[in-house]
Amino acid sequence: MKKSIYEFMNFFPFLKEVIKRDFKKKYYKSVLGVAWSMLSPLLMMIVITIVFSTLFKRSIPHYPAYWFSGNMLFSFIFEGSSAAMGCIILNASLIHKMKIPNYFFCISSVTQHFLTMVLSILPFFLVCVVIGVPMNPYMLLLPLPLIMAYLFTLGLGMLLCAYGTFLRDLNYLYHVLRRIWLYITPIFYPIDIIPEQFRFLWDLNPVYVYINIFRELTLNARLPSEKMLIVGTCYTILMLALGAVTFKEKEDRFFLYI
Repeated sequence: MKKSIYEFMNFFPFLKEVIKRDFKKKYYKSVLGVAWSMLSPLLMMIVITIVFSTLFKRSIPHYPAYWFSGNMLFSFIFEGSSAAMGCIILNASLIHKMKIPNYFFCISSVTQHFLTMVLSILPFFLVCVVIGVPMNPYMLLLPLPLIMAYLFTLGLGMLLCAYGTFLRDLNYLYHVLRRIWLYITPIFYPIDIIPEQFRFLWDLNPVYVYINIFRELTLNARLPSEKMLIVGTCYTILMLALGAVTFKEKEDRFFLYI
């Protein structure tokens, strides 16, 4: 344990440089640059609101903010984990040249997408102000679901990376899974349309748990239930542990496949 902590602290300056590199690369030669991380969800929100708000406006108050919050967290979890899945292959030349902890590349991949999500919170609050969502003190607790989602995504990314480095087709399979997961997560529709007897299946969805905690603090102006917090914490710990253990077991073989 002490060795791992020492290793992390020793290479931390390098980690910061990798995160900066990846974040800059994402917007390289873009005219608007980082502003796209705020404009993109706003443009999508306008389209989705026009299409779906007439269907759900009675059952979902403040629909634009409802969709925005769900899409923001969902996109981060899947884009962050997808980037982590291919990070070893993408940084193969650097890994061959330097002795660097491999998990640093997973952290960098997830963190750059986390920063993008944090930036998109600014237009989220702008939308809230425009459509009349009242500000409330529970919003100060927003770091809680964000950190939970970050650690879950890191664990998922490390798990995918552990297998994706060997199985290149996993990337395509994961994108198919993303489409399925999108429709079983209440992002643009209310949970109320799901029959009561099947709703427990949606409650087992970890992505929905984090989205729900975020919405409780912002749109519903109340604390999430104890059950919701416990379930979300358990998902975070289990996924992070599973990802870290699996990654540690497989990383010695990475060198043979890159």
